[in-house]
Amino acid sequence: MKRYRKPPLSVADQIIKLAARGLELGDEQRVERYLNTIGFYRLSAYFIPFEDNSRTDIEHAFLEGTRFDDVLNLYIFDRELRLLVLEAMERIEVAARACWANALTLDTKDAHAYMDMSHFKSPQKHLRQLNRVANDLEGSKEQFIKHYRNAYSEPFLPPTWAMVETLSFGALSHWYADTKSNNVKKPVADLLGMPSVELAEKVLEALTLVRNTCAHHSRLWNRQFTKQIPYIKKLRAALVIHQHDDNEKPQLQPDRRLYNYLVVLAHMMTRIQPGTSWPKRMATHIGILKLHQQSAMGFPEGWQKLSFWQQAFGSMEGVE
Repeated sequence: MKRYRKPPLSVADQIIKLAARGLELGDEQRVERYLNTIGFYRLSAYFIPFEDNSRTDIEHAFLEGTRFDDVLNLYIFDRELRLLVLEAMERIEVAARACWANALTLDTKDAHAYMDMSHFKSPQKHLRQLNRVANDLEGSKEQFIKHYRNAYSEPFLPPTWAMVETLSFGALSHWYADTKSNNVKKPVADLLGMPSVELAEKVLEALTLVRNTCAHHSRLWNRQFTKQIPYIKKLRAALVIHQHDDNEKPQLQPDRRLYNYLVVLAHMMTRIQPGTSWPKRMATHIGILKLHQQSAMGFPEGWQKLSFWQQAFGSMEGVE
């Protein structure tokens, strides 16, 4: 282990550094403005595909002819990509919340069923989730929470259909996974187009990481995620799957890059909102990038012509 010794650089020095690496800057005042409002370190994640790895004389040298706008356009692409993903996440989250709350309360005939430990697999997990809800609602300024407190003394927490409105995507995935009855979980899986509750659990858990990446404004375009989308047989023709032979037993492992997650989001969106334009808008946005930049997100060659995408949004004419 060594001590970090890189000194801080002024924006003017950052510009000098970029020019020395071979980046064509153009209007330096404009570059200065973006470095001030975005930050050199944040932009540096988008330098990587434009670096010339064959150069040994200059560290992190840019490929000849690389312009600052090339880097900036990739950054802007990623920002718009996150907004599109968040749009789908919102629809999926709201739909799954409503479906789970309805199924749980109707199955148990109890408006406050989420407070009853007997409906959940793990008493410890249930207690942690319930404590988190209670803590979050204690200081809530939401009008529907204030109304409940003013109107009712018992139970001390609001009914399930009100409580779910306060859940994050991650918290919802935990409540869903810990739910005991498949009578409650299957309607959610069906709504999302998942063949089983087990696959629905794994998908919601994996999508939580994607959602958090977007919500925290982090780089999305070429990220590899730690939680992979599970192998979904009905989507196998669209997913990118790697086969690993461990212990002489082949294992199918979906690729951890963004493409597979977008396939699942598009599938869920078409189930929740038939006729949605989201898959086509996403595909059009991806088409902005060059093929090698699409590949960095895990997109397979010729993905636009796969029957999954054709069925999801119709003809791909005009999308390169």
